[in-house]
Amino acid sequence: MIENKDDKIEDVLVDSELAKKLVPNKFKFTSQQGRARRQKLLMGAKKLSETQAINDITLAAVCEEAGIPRASAYHFFPNIEAIFLALRFLNAIDILEVLTTVETVDYDRWQAYLTALIERCVKIFDEDQTKAKLIYDTNTPDFEGDSYGEHMDNQVVQLVYKRLSERYEMPKFEDIQDVLLITFSIINAIFTVSYRRHQSITDKYLQEANTASIAYLRCYLPEKLPRKNS
Repeated sequence: MIENKDDKIEDVLVDSELAKKLVPNKFKFTSQQGRARRQKLLMGAKKLSETQAINDITLAAVCEEAGIPRASAYHFFPNIEAIFLALRFLNAIDILEVLTTVETVDYDRWQAYLTALIERCVKIFDEDQTKAKLIYDTNTPDFEGDSYGEHMDNQVVQLVYKRLSERYEMPKFEDIQDVLLITFSIINAIFTVSYRRHQSITDKYLQEANTASIAYLRCYLPEKLPRKNS
């Protein structure tokens, strides 16, 4: 599984703008030893974040946890923020992959599909609290000028729109994906409140996310979307 995650960094980031922030030395992508060391740094940061506030974690602490000399760590990540940015990126990929397994064909109405997506997200966070922590915690570092988060949000929206369009006759208006993006933002806002109050997404806030997102979408989608012919 570790090698699979490392492959994701190499395949997805090697030619991207984000790669320039995360890995200044691209040669390390082809070094087996470099791949192993980079992964140890990521897993070291993840382990420390399970018990410490993210802003309290230093590069020196991650290096000690990973058993990697600090001088070597700079070959893979320029600073501690880059390590957590890489973890957030990998978490986003993991979440997106899980959400692709939720199929509209399993649900009669769009409301049930949306509810299933939200519940699946909460299950992901329950299984790995560090994922929720990196997204919603007040101590999560901000990455000035970074647009990867917006890109990943749009990926989720495009997935939802694609699934709905495959199953239902969707209304024809230009900003439907903007509507879905706002829906996604509503869910995230409620999850943020829950996490910052309770360090988890509670059942109460899960229900609030379901209620608020469906209520908003009802302003744009009919109660029952016509199904497409199989």
